Amino acid sequence: MTSTMQNYAIKKGLPKKTKSVCPECGKILDATLYDKEGKVFMDKICPEHGKFCDVYWSDTELFLKAEEFAHDGIGLRNPMDKNLKDGENVHVFIDGQRVDMLTCSALANIDLTNRCNMNCPICFANANQQGYVYEPDYETVVKMLDALRAEEPIKCTAVQFSGGEPTVHPDFVKIVKAAKERNFAQVQAATNGLEFRKYDLLKEASLAGLNTIYLSFDGLTDDVYLRARDRKMFKVKLDVIANCRKLKAEVGACPSIVLVPTIVKGMNDHQIGDMAKFAFDNADIVRGINYQPVAFTGRMTGEELSEGRFTLPDLVKAFEEQTGYTNKDDWYPVPVVAPISDFASIILNQNKVTFTTHPHCGIATYVFMDENGKVTPFPRFIKVKEFTEGLKEISSKAEKAVFKKIHAMKLLKLLNNSIIEENLPGGLTKKQFIKMMSSVMSKRSKTALAAFSWKVMFFGGMHFQDMHNYDVERVRRCGVHYITPDCQVIPFCAYNGGPEYRKQIEGKFSIPLAEWKEKHKKEAAALEAALIIPEDQRPD
Repeated sequence: MTSTMQNYAIKKGLPKKTKSVCPECGKILDATLYDKEGKVFMDKICPEHGKFCDVYWSDTELFLKAEEFAHDGIGLRNPMDKNLKDGENVHVFIDGQRVDMLTCSALANIDLTNRCNMNCPICFANANQQGYVYEPDYETVVKMLDALRAEEPIKCTAVQFSGGEPTVHPDFVKIVKAAKERNFAQVQAATNGLEFRKYDLLKEASLAGLNTIYLSFDGLTDDVYLRARDRKMFKVKLDVIANCRKLKAEVGACPSIVLVPTIVKGMNDHQIGDMAKFAFDNADIVRGINYQPVAFTGRMTGEELSEGRFTLPDLVKAFEEQTGYTNKDDWYPVPVVAPISDFASIILNQNKVTFTTHPHCGIATYVFMDENGKVTPFPRFIKVKEFTEGLKEISSKAEKAVFKKIHAMKLLKLLNNSIIEENLPGGLTKKQFIKMMSSVMSKRSKTALAAFSWKVMFFGGMHFQDMHNYDVERVRRCGVHYITPDCQVIPFCAYNGGPEYRKQIEGKFSIPLAEWKEKHKKEAAALEAALIIPEDQRPD
């Protein structure tokens, strides 16, 4: 079996060369990805610190399947970054080597603050620990939003406010409103949820235009809350969901929630399935889960790394074992949807956001649950590869405006031929599904879904890089970017991992903690009070 897989891997392009970094000194190194016993490993050698080896993906077959959907983007320009020459592509430097960006800002992060109302041991932002406060004011954040909307050739349409804890920024609601006024289709907040237990704040943010709450969620029991075992954090999550439900009943709408667990092997990986079932139980509010295997930072022994590493294929396997909803054939990498965006850009004669993220950054599936509780993954009734390949073929011939209507009809025919009718979820006909899919890209999409009684749930995994599994090609194709106060666009894994940019940016645009406390006595007192565990959150 091993020999067969190795032969298959060689035929499909393994081993392959890439660039990585030394976990000790950050120097760029040549690295090799190769198959060994059905897993993909990364080897690299630093002249000073020796050889390093790590599991890159724990399933070679799934790795190679993901790679089939690789799709390079058309680059990114940022007119408001004064460090760039006119027409120059956005780029970063890793160990002095320039890395040009190939993917647009599919989602942009704006850190509103490095302050937080919690002290979490796994915080990649190291909130509350630096001895300074990074907190752009309202006018600066507005400038950052304007820079995202000015990006070329594809304007950013989705922004996520993060931190620290973004909801403690004094102008949080005002900033959400400013984003919606600038026509961001998606305005999100990455939050621990503590502030959204305050119903009035949740309502204000929702009315200002908040679309999605990206809610940290490590499981269904307090003992797995890596971020705060000393608080009853599961109750906090329930309170936020209850407030959203109350708001929906009151005004007819509320932000949707995406649950975001950081998965640590041996800590909460046994609750992956329970989280999925919890999402379905709360499908009126929860739209999906984005599992995030923990990234390892700091000095680690090879043994510690091999025992603790949890890759995306590990997630796929655990999800199957704990839910029975899917198998590994039901999961696809992010750029599988890129041909859809390419087609829309041609038909609409307007560049649309295209998810040309590196195929090994993330993996996802959609599943339907009928009224009897039967779950059917989307790929079971759509020939995914045939559909995307057919869409590429149509797009390549759809350049002329006169043919737009003809090619739109070809799309419907392709969709019709790609449906495996006998595998459709119970009660769903081919005609109904085509009608629903025709509405997905329009304002009618929610109405189309609401007309049926299924629950539809997104399950995904995003594995951010650390120094051990760092792949420069992933940085080049990153679709999740940060925007800084001086309007630089920096890919997520260059901002937070490897030879990171975060310390440099925050150091440049921050003030000493003592100085900030003197200027903001009210906010400082509120933050310190928040860090004291309330009586109703203390362990029994």
